[in-house]
Order: sequence, then structure tokens, then C-alpha cells
Amino acid sequence: MNKLNDKPLKIINFAVLLQQQRYVLPVSFLFYLYNGLTLSDFVFFQSIFYFTCLLAEIPAGYIGDIFPRKNVLIFSYILFMIRILLWITMQGYWIVMIGEILYGLSKAFYRGVSDGYIYDYLKLNNITEEMLNAYGKYNFYMSTGCAISAIIGAVFYKLWGFKVILSIEFLLNICAIIMLTFLPQIKNEKTHVNKLKDHFISITDALKNTLTDKKINYYIFYTAILAGITSLFVWNFQPLMKNANVPVILFGVLYFINHILRAGASYYAKKIINKIKIKPLGFVVWLSYFISLGIILLNQIKTNKYICFISLILVCIAIGIQMTFNVATVARIHNFIKQKVRATSSSVNSMMMEMCQGMFLIIYKFLLDKIAAPKIFTVIMILFIFILYLPSKISISTKNSV
Repeated sequence: MNKLNDKPLKIINFAVLLQQQRYVLPVSFLFYLYNGLTLSDFVFFQSIFYFTCLLAEIPAGYIGDIFPRKNVLIFSYILFMIRILLWITMQGYWIVMIGEILYGLSKAFYRGVSDGYIYDYLKLNNITEEMLNAYGKYNFYMSTGCAISAIIGAVFYKLWGFKVILSIEFLLNICAIIMLTFLPQIKNEKTHVNKLKDHFISITDALKNTLTDKKINYYIFYTAILAGITSLFVWNFQPLMKNANVPVILFGVLYFINHILRAGASYYAKKIINKIKIKPLGFVVWLSYFISLGIILLNQIKTNKYICFISLILVCIAIGIQMTFNVATVARIHNFIKQKVRATSSSVNSMMMEMCQGMFLIIYKFLLDKIAAPKIFTVIMILFIFILYLPSKISISTKNSV
């Protein structure tokens, strides 16, 4: 990428770095308690967030195929800013819920469009083979932003409270939007659709074609289930640490470790895939997640702050391994889909992930109201054994591997 003018890629990377300065993230469970909500509400609202992403993912991706992707990216960032402003000025059950819905809409718009913009820019310069590297770097900046905000957010919360850290988030997002205005416009192959019926047909066709394509569908199914399990891991971190009396400052440290590992896994995804290949990596991810389920189960049975914190770091390592697999999956998808439906097809992958994340959390929420958490995770571990079928199918369909 030496001869490429990579300024647009740097802009989109630094913009997402700023946008991911979400200082409330490492103390979000405490933010829910601050607003008078419960653990059950916390899990339920996260499922609402994921289902919002699910419902908006395909329409958002399709809009990204019609309108300039630069404009759609800016719109997604504006939605996130509205969420922050809402949380600064008001509080309560419905305000938190609306904020999570706005974040879900924002994420649906920028996720299906950002990778499409990166690929189209590379295609414009005839170097699409750099997609794995470029998208890995994008995820690196995204995860690094989360890592920075995780460690700083917990400290800022102890010093100033929620309103101040939300105000800082708001200012940084303004800076991110200003940066995005300097991105060059890349003309979409498909510029307009006349009828709503045509919208629906194009979306359903992209959905059907993507999910029936044996070169990519097992990747999508496996990545989606892993994303659902990841959501159970991540949204149990704070409740587990609170129950084990882990100091609040370590909430931020754990989230920092989690996201810095994701950043590293994304940044070096191409090198990792070149050495390990995606076939064995699929099995490594499965084993690391099976062990992680056991770790979560252990911490629900025994509440020791030292065991809790150290063991959850191991779960973060597993999530980092899964991130490499996810980046490779997205790069592979872009190698097999057409440019004119690029954002829509990419959004199918995101949609499947959001569906599993939302579904897993909503089921967990309702089970949690009736059954003890250790029993729930015992059943999940047993069911997860059968997921070995998916990486075995992936190994069959990797003749044209990433």
C-alpha cells in the first residue's frame, strides 16, 4: 500500500477511534443502577440494542448501496451524538432504552457501510487484495478506541461522574464528524431505486444469495453464533466483578485488556491467517470459547475477586482470537460479493451476528428470572459441543481460503 494515497483510510480509522471513546462502557452496569434499573433490565436492554441492529442492518446496508457511503457514515455518527445528548440531559428507564435504540441504529448504519467504503476505495485503486489488511487496521482503531475509553472511563467516572464523561464523549464525536467530512465521495454503482417493491426485492435477493452461497454461508453462521456467545461473556463481566467485589477501577482495566486484545487481533489478522489458516483457527476459537464458558460458570459459583479478575482475562484472550476469525470472515465475504450490493451483503453478516446476540441475551434474561445462572451456563456448555459441526463444515469449504 506504499503507492496508495491512504489519507481517506487514515481519516475513517481516526474517526472511528474518536467515535469509540465511550467512557460509560466500562461502568455501564453502574450507569443502569444510577438510572434506577436492575441487572435484568441491563441484560434486556442489551438484547433490545442487538435486535435494533438486526432490524436496521439490511435497510441500512441497502441505503448505503443507494446513497453516498460517506453521507451515510456521517448520519450514523449523528445518531450516536443524539444518544449522548439525551443521556446528558435526562435519565430514567425510557431514556436509557431510547439511547440504546439510537446506538443500535447508529451501529447498523456505520458497520454495513464502513467496510464497503474501504473495499470500494481499494477497488478504485485496483488493490482489493489489501482488504484483509485494511479492514483489520480499521478494526484495530475501533478496538483501540474502546480500550482507551475503558481505562480512562473508569478513572473519569470516579473523578467526575456520568454527566462529565458523557459531555467529553459528545465533544469527541463532533470532532469525528468533522473528520468524516474530508472523506472523498466514491460513486456507488447503483444510485437510485424507484419503487419500494424494488427495495424489498433487492434486499431479499441479497439475503438469499448470501446465505445460500456455500463459499461464505458457514462462515457467517459460525461467526454469528460466536458473536452471540461473546455477548453473554461481555455483559456478564461487570455483574460478576461487582458480585466478587472487584474494585471499580479494575472494571476499566478488564475492558481495556479486552479491547486492546481485539485491536491486536484485528491489526495482525492477515499475518495470523497466513500462518495458521482459517481452517484450524475455527477449531481453536471453538476450544477457547468452550473453556471460557467454563470460566464464566466457575465465577458464578465462586465469588473471589482475584480468581474472577484473572480468569476473565483468559476470556478476553478467547474473544481476541474470535476477532481474528471475524475479520477474516468479512474479508472473505467481500471477495465473493458484487460491488453494487456490497453494503447490503455485508450487512447480512452483521445482521446474523446481531440476531444471535439479541436472541441469546433475551433468552438468557428470561431464564435468569427463573433459573440460577450456573445451571444456564451448564446447559450452554453442553449445547456448544454440537457447534463443532460448523468449523468442520468450514474446513470443507475453504479451497478458496482468505
